[in-house]
Amino acid sequence: MADVQLEKGYIRLATELMNEVIRRDFSKRQLAIIHFIIRLSYGCHRKDCFIEKYNYFEVAGINKVDIKKELKFLRECGVINWDENDMIFSINKDYDKWQITPSKGFDKEKFDQIIHQNLRKKVSEILTEKDEKVSKTLTDLEALVSKTLTILGVKVSNSLTSELVKHLLQDFENDWESKDEEVLKDSIKDIYLKIKEIDDDKDDDIVPNYFTEYEQNFGYPPALLIEEFSFWIDSSESQFTDPEEIIIEVIRRAKKQIPNNPAKYISKILRDLHNMELYSLEAVQAYNQKFDEKLANGGANHGKKVHQYRRGDVRSTKESPDSITGGQLGRIGKRKSV
Repeated sequence: MADVQLEKGYIRLATELMNEVIRRDFSKRQLAIIHFIIRLSYGCHRKDCFIEKYNYFEVAGINKVDIKKELKFLRECGVINWDENDMIFSINKDYDKWQITPSKGFDKEKFDQIIHQNLRKKVSEILTEKDEKVSKTLTDLEALVSKTLTILGVKVSNSLTSELVKHLLQDFENDWESKDEEVLKDSIKDIYLKIKEIDDDKDDDIVPNYFTEYEQNFGYPPALLIEEFSFWIDSSESQFTDPEEIIIEVIRRAKKQIPNNPAKYISKILRDLHNMELYSLEAVQAYNQKFDEKLANGGANHGKKVHQYRRGDVRSTKESPDSITGGQLGRIGKRKSV
């Protein structure tokens, strides 16, 4: 049985570019060449690839008499970049310049609908898995509370006492060293707050809060933005400690700015926050508050102009690295796009 794991390698390719490959009416040979170049470039974490000899394309199933003809056609149609002297190949990411007609059966609305259905299914599965974990956690906590109360249980006296009887928890790895009443109160309070926190996180609706927040303010979010939200929440490359809360905060800031393209605006803000290493909700809110205060005072600080979130132009207060997606939405990470 094949053992397919991401740890053995994967291809980081903007979904928007892959969508365009699906949309265009490429021949079987042309698709084989495109996939071959993608595998040797993006699949090797590079933006281009070196293919020394034409007959290497036979590995992709191209007959040797068709290789050069198809390469010239794809280059003339603006699909690939090809340096004949050095035999360097790459995919032209500016698909607006591709001179390949769309497939007759392609329906963009239907395609987006299919993507939305699968993304919603993913969200539902994630929340179902979280519900199972919550249920297990609550069961463990209920057992802990039950055990704690059993240990603390004493025979009720015949008359009411003015003070509660103080006890130590027994049969634990480390007994409490303090008999102070506040210690017992704090322990029970912590258990209660943890149960309440888990209970508050549960939602009968399968749609997460950030999804609802966007939908209420701007309508149904684009598929690429939903996928990017999932990246910031689930990916190990994301260092946000409060990803869902930060997404909601950014959506609310976008509502105040009323951008022409809210999805692109929100995507850029999230990338900039991550580049500025504002990983927690507190750090983001503190940054926003500081910006608002400076803006209220004329937007100047010792003669230096303050830049923050603008409509369609998000800038950070410290130098940010190059865009990690080349301006494309989709799965992104801290590494530069190749």
